[in-house]
Amino acid sequence: MAASTVGPNPQFHSLQNPNQRFQTLVDQSMDVLATLLADTQTPVPERAAIALQILQAAGLSTQPVADAPNHDSPQNGAVSAIAQQLSKTFNASQPALEPPVTDVGSQGEILPAQYIQIDRFLSPEEHQQALDIAWAHQKNFVSTTTTTNATDYRQSAVLYATFFAEFYELLTRRILDAMPAVLNHLNLAAFPVTQVEMQLTAHNDGCFYRIHNDSGDTPSASRVLTYVYYFNQEPKAYSGGELALYETHLKGGSPVKRDRTEIIEPRNNSIIFFDSRCLHEVLPISCPSQEFRDGRFTLNGWLRR
Repeated sequence: MAASTVGPNPQFHSLQNPNQRFQTLVDQSMDVLATLLADTQTPVPERAAIALQILQAAGLSTQPVADAPNHDSPQNGAVSAIAQQLSKTFNASQPALEPPVTDVGSQGEILPAQYIQIDRFLSPEEHQQALDIAWAHQKNFVSTTTTTNATDYRQSAVLYATFFAEFYELLTRRILDAMPAVLNHLNLAAFPVTQVEMQLTAHNDGCFYRIHNDSGDTPSASRVLTYVYYFNQEPKAYSGGELALYETHLKGGSPVKRDRTEIIEPRNNSIIFFDSRCLHEVLPISCPSQEFRDGRFTLNGWLRR
């Protein structure tokens, strides 16, 4: 794609101070980025890089240049961390992620086992706030069930978002801020988000969640993207609890596990995103103390179209 250049305008320079000139250039650059991001003819990796630049700009400054940005702001810190992690992801020497393979015949659709994991997703203060919420509401957790009410399929406890409404809003904003780059990285089309579901899940000694997917039957059919934010106290007092994400064959509406598997470590203060249609499971957790505070905690949920 050819790039156009614009020469300097002496009259323009003489009428603006350096801050004004810089702000004007920033505004013009963002207009160019917005145009490229909306151009479906631009290859996905290039649009992902553009989205990354927008995230980085948001993390560096949300004010005019004349006003100094607050680099200590938790929101700015979180966006900067996202931008840094995505930068590492896009620049890593790894093969490009695979788009879903569709065969309109009898073969169905193959969903690759692909995900993105972003470290340091929340500020240290917000991470501690999540722990405080979990610990303060221990008695409000309830045993989990599945949509099919299967027994011996899932062992954990959940706290519903009604107990942490303000934190729900905070994490939802962080997730939506990350969406453009996340969707580009996963080769998923943008979609209108009608609902962000969220629950706080506690896993302790012996807990697990057998293989399943998050989008399939009527109650969950509109789920597009699954997210899991991992957090625990330090030093970590449990082991296990990895998420196994499987390449999935959708045939006749039924998901079938294929050979390729990604094992995702539940890194403290990180978040993962993946296609809700993919089969996955939570591997068993070992927590020798069996103390509630020592367990594996997640804020997890789904984005619906």
